[in-house]
Amino acid sequence: MNRKQLLTFIAMGIGVFLIAVDITSINVALPAIEKSFAIGLGKVEWIINGYTLAFGVLVVITGRLADMYGRKRVFLFGVVLFAIASLIGGLAQDAGLLIAMRTLQGASAAVLWPAIVGICYSSVSDSQKGYAVGLLFGVTGVGNSLGPLIGGALTEFLSWRWVLFVNIPLAVVAGLITIYVVSEQSAEDEEKGIDYIGIITISIALFSLLYVFDQSIVWGWLSFKTIGLLLTSIIFFFLFLKLEKNRDIALIPDVVRNNRDFMLYCLTIATLVPTFFCIFLYLPQYFEKFRHYSPLQAGLAMVPTVLAYAITSPLAGNIYNKYGPKHTILLGMALTCIGTFGIVVFGFAESYFYIVPPFILSGIGLGIGLTSITTSGVGAVKESMASLAGGVIMMFQLTGSALGIAIVTTIFIDTSVTDLMGKIKELDLNLSSSNIENIKSFILGSNTQQVLENELGSSNVDKLFPYIRESYVKGLKIGLSFTGFLLLIGTAITLFFTKTIVNKT
Repeated sequence: MNRKQLLTFIAMGIGVFLIAVDITSINVALPAIEKSFAIGLGKVEWIINGYTLAFGVLVVITGRLADMYGRKRVFLFGVVLFAIASLIGGLAQDAGLLIAMRTLQGASAAVLWPAIVGICYSSVSDSQKGYAVGLLFGVTGVGNSLGPLIGGALTEFLSWRWVLFVNIPLAVVAGLITIYVVSEQSAEDEEKGIDYIGIITISIALFSLLYVFDQSIVWGWLSFKTIGLLLTSIIFFFLFLKLEKNRDIALIPDVVRNNRDFMLYCLTIATLVPTFFCIFLYLPQYFEKFRHYSPLQAGLAMVPTVLAYAITSPLAGNIYNKYGPKHTILLGMALTCIGTFGIVVFGFAESYFYIVPPFILSGIGLGIGLTSITTSGVGAVKESMASLAGGVIMMFQLTGSALGIAIVTTIFIDTSVTDLMGKIKELDLNLSSSNIENIKSFILGSNTQQVLENELGSSNVDKLFPYIRESYVKGLKIGLSFTGFLLLIGTAITLFFTKTIVNKT
């Protein structure tokens, strides 16, 4: 890798780091933000939701625009927008403005990601492409893992506002390097217009789908709002596909949409990501609730997975080059699957060290899997459409993770609450409806053990707590087993339908 390539990857790495850190660092600052603006959980959650919704809805659109108008230009626009949103969000004096700026940050992330994928993929030779994508996912892993530590330290020693302010100098450095070093890859010649119909229909479809997954636990899967939004999403996806067919300026051209290999890689990555997000969502909560870890200790407990993921991602390129996409993806899926079921079987023993080997296997599998699937997917289309391909793959990642989390959460809640209510009935504790609601809130994560003790009394909690843990673990095991089942589906898709060598269109 020469000096220009190195500086290009530094600039793109900073962009990826901004996206990855911003997703996780704000979480630990939410209690401070809630206190600062005197707002409740219903409003504060949109500091997270606004970001992810904007990212998921816009990432395909911005990927297409990056290919059409130049990836360097689009990256610079995204990094400037990200810095502005961070500055205004950090200075915000009311929750509404902060939520708006977090949504703008998500839109900026959607601008940055496909441009970054396209620039990195096109800046190296064919033999280095797997390594290049692996570096991006390695930085993502480091950013995701450092995010809570950075957010916690800045919130504790300075202010939650610095969680946003810290983005600004990083964005400036990435922008300056890009201006003076990164080459502008030529934009497409054949596409001269913007597909506004495609943008509108896909935006409504994706927003409806992602929003309903986010709210399904609150509304219930059979509620009028859930069914209505799901139908809206299906209708607009159908309209999008119908209207896009044979259009001269299609948002996702036929050459990509009808590319069998590319779509198989998209489906495969959608079966892989739910495991990643569910492990990092539920295991830290388990450590805090039942092992009595502090938030920092719970974060450190996840280090084996994150470290394995971050180290393996860049190395996955060498495996990819040696054994080809099919075998490399199979290896990643298999290791992740074994690791996931290993967590289910061994992860809830008395000693923490029983969970370390499954954590490491999952991390290695995720590093190999995400890198090789993305490399294969982008490589399945023309290089001039690399940013669009990166955006579509990310859309499948975000949609797959949202659906996976929604289903796993439903399984987890139904199983654990039903099981615990049966145990309470057998114990004949004579608990009031208020007591039972507090116990349910503890399982769902909105109550602490101290709140339970204040409500039920220490003796009742001591008697009940082993049963709460048992029900919690039962629900979590079944939920994680579902993600393992998804991994088996992804493995089958790879084994029986994908080709050993990617055929570029």
